[in-house]
Amino acid sequence: MRWRRAFVGLVALLLVAAACSGSGDESNDSSEAGEPVSLDYWVFESGGLAGQFLEQLTTEFEEENPNVELDITAYPEENYGVKLDTAIAAGKAPDLVLVFGPEQMREGLLLPLDDMVSEAGIDLSSYVPSIVTPGDEFSCAYEGQLYCLGSYAGSVQMIYNKDMFDAAGIPYPEPWPPMTPEEFVDTACQLTDAENGVWGGAASDPLAYLPFDMMWSADGRTATGYVNGTDFVHQFEVLASGYEQGCIPTSNIMDPWEQGRDYFARGELAMVITDFQDLDKVEKAGINWGSTGVPTPVGIDPYFFVWTDSVGVMASSDNPEEAMDFIAFLTTRGQEIRYEASGDIPLDLAVADEVNWAGDIPGRHDGLEILSHARPLVFVPNRWDVAGPYYDAWGFVIGGEKTAQEALDDAAPAIQENLDSEWESWEEQGD
Repeated sequence: MRWRRAFVGLVALLLVAAACSGSGDESNDSSEAGEPVSLDYWVFESGGLAGQFLEQLTTEFEEENPNVELDITAYPEENYGVKLDTAIAAGKAPDLVLVFGPEQMREGLLLPLDDMVSEAGIDLSSYVPSIVTPGDEFSCAYEGQLYCLGSYAGSVQMIYNKDMFDAAGIPYPEPWPPMTPEEFVDTACQLTDAENGVWGGAASDPLAYLPFDMMWSADGRTATGYVNGTDFVHQFEVLASGYEQGCIPTSNIMDPWEQGRDYFARGELAMVITDFQDLDKVEKAGINWGSTGVPTPVGIDPYFFVWTDSVGVMASSDNPEEAMDFIAFLTTRGQEIRYEASGDIPLDLAVADEVNWAGDIPGRHDGLEILSHARPLVFVPNRWDVAGPYYDAWGFVIGGEKTAQEALDDAAPAIQENLDSEWESWEEQGD
């Protein structure tokens, strides 16, 4: 659950920048006639990002679309869904919304963007593939159509300290395919230097690298026998062994997501699976670093989380053309503006090359190669709540209260019950 909150919080923060930033388009008849057009855009509340990106995006967009005004309303994240549902029911939905998951796509509440993409000449073939391919809640596509786009690519990757690898005589991992979890733990133990306060590696829990796909069947409907199956149980045991050997810090010592890059930048951590951003912190510290995909068991298609500032157009919008023009601007020129303002990786990897995002830093080139392999997960509705008992199981294992098999055997029925309930709700909503 902590990962989802972190991702959603990060995405929301970046979406505010994209959200608070645009206006309409010259192609609409109203704009050409000089008639004012107002677009309502609802975002999550997130302070502190009214900076260069927002200002420049707004300025450039309004220069091209002087008759369109973007009216931003921000709500607390926990209230956003309720506010939007209430507005939809009342026939007062905004024009532009943040999109997290396929529910609104499936219900016909969002307009497909495919025609706009074609007319604008946007080449999705060089976009990070998991965002424009149907799949999990971070995907903008559903059943062959595209419903949202963004301006940057956030992701989870594993960064490592090359100098520490050199000192230990360990070859650098290839960016892709990634090392196995067994190799991750073994390498972490080789790199751990307790006397000098150096941890070999950090990962919050097995789902820091294990694809959710391993928890259930290929159709996403059966958890029993998968989440407590031999392969998944073994991966619990592998990572737990790293904690037991003192090679990986527990979360009460270090939160890899919140603190991992700080420890890494101080030379107190050799490897960390974390958000592939804030790289300036690492580079300014003089760390000679590289990146690789998150560790993945043999025989499993590697997966890592990728997200963007997903923006969609409500089907009820009175100004759909202007709203789509804003998204077109956000995902074209907006990618360059975001890079110029914050250094974020463009969602379009061709743009990342054009702006020379990686420069002469090998670790950044690693990161772009990794992003080119991003894939969506098998779809499971509300997967984070479904998987809730998994986190309890991990706590029991780390606390020494249960073996991995015992903990996951105990968790499997609850996960299956959650899974059945969510699929039932999903199917009822589709009737």
